[in-house]
Amino acid sequence: MVYILAFAIVVSVIVFVHELGHFLAAKKSGVKVLTFSIGMGPRILGIKRGDTDYIVSAIPFGGYVRMAGDNPEEDLTGQDWEFLSKPKGVRAFIVAAGPLMNIVLALAIFIGMNLVLGVVVTPTREIGYVIEDTPAWEAGLSAGDEVVSVDGNPVETWDDFETELQDRVGGQATVEVLRGGAPMSVVMDLENVEAYYEAGMYAYRDTELGDVKWRGPAYRGGLREGDVVTAIDGEPVRDWFDLREIIIAAPGREIVIDYERDGRPGSATVMTGDREGSGFIEVSYAVDYERIGLFESVKLAVLTTRAAAEQIVVFFHRLLTLRASRDMIGGPVRIGEIAGESMRWGVDYMLALIATISAQLALINLIPIPVLDGGHLFLLGVEAVSRRPITMRQRIIAHQIGFVFLIGAILTITFIDVSRFISK
Repeated sequence: MVYILAFAIVVSVIVFVHELGHFLAAKKSGVKVLTFSIGMGPRILGIKRGDTDYIVSAIPFGGYVRMAGDNPEEDLTGQDWEFLSKPKGVRAFIVAAGPLMNIVLALAIFIGMNLVLGVVVTPTREIGYVIEDTPAWEAGLSAGDEVVSVDGNPVETWDDFETELQDRVGGQATVEVLRGGAPMSVVMDLENVEAYYEAGMYAYRDTELGDVKWRGPAYRGGLREGDVVTAIDGEPVRDWFDLREIIIAAPGREIVIDYERDGRPGSATVMTGDREGSGFIEVSYAVDYERIGLFESVKLAVLTTRAAAEQIVVFFHRLLTLRASRDMIGGPVRIGEIAGESMRWGVDYMLALIATISAQLALINLIPIPVLDGGHLFLLGVEAVSRRPITMRQRIIAHQIGFVFLIGAILTITFIDVSRFISK
């Protein structure tokens, strides 16, 4: 039920905003909007204002806008208020308004989250964990080292360290650290990495819990955000990585977690989950936030929205080069699963998911398949280049081909979704 509810919320918000874009653009352009529906299927209730019937439909997923004269298979009168009677530029504006509103939604959510929460910062400069056989490991760095500088540039926080490393991807970096109070320098080879995190290090994290997943193992055991774990099964826990390794090594069994809450000791009995032989309790470490202004919030939101949309480009590139795995492909079932998990982690996770999918949907909708917005824009482009209108027969054939392609893709993705869900 959580998955279904979360799926309905995510899809309805994204599709509603998308259709709102078409609606507002059509109204602005003088096109009659006959129906604006929240949901799909039969009409349950609604109210008519002017030419538009605003309705709530039976199936609470998505929605749609129906404009006068937007279906080439219907009898058209040639009136100015019909969609297909408008100039190509106006039609392109109405079509593009849907994806544009999805981008606006993503930006609005990310800007709001940046203003309310701020940005995550890592004030420490101590190394908490080093992965074996990585550039950091091979350079001789180890947990407990405190980073002082990179190529002579002072490092005040872990964020500074990551920035310095990113600037040296593809080359080398001389890292000065303090080990037991004594200075030492190492040379890190970053020639074969594409991003700073591939260097193989994590910042030190204490054992304070951040988000605790609702109805997850830790939550059911009584742990809450802000608890500081002190021991597991009587064994003292030094840091987050120590905590993580102990839990991973205890799949599917009861463990006793000692903690401090507001300075008072407590104890929780937690049944760990078992994921392919590794234990988990579904918690995250606590993070620090730094408040930022409107300009920085907007700038960061633009970068985040672009990064979310670029994931679709990466996916199609891997798909075309036959490097996409089945786990990368997801439809309604997968979206419902991810949405349900996000809802259980918290409102901020849910909002971030809506923003991410909205940005990606904007790009997907611009694919030149006739049924999608990109297909409509493609046909308008063909008309503009050829300087001849596409005939109704050509338009209908294009839409039928696009519809068959889209249905085939939906069925394939749904089959993958269901088979993956059943296999779990």
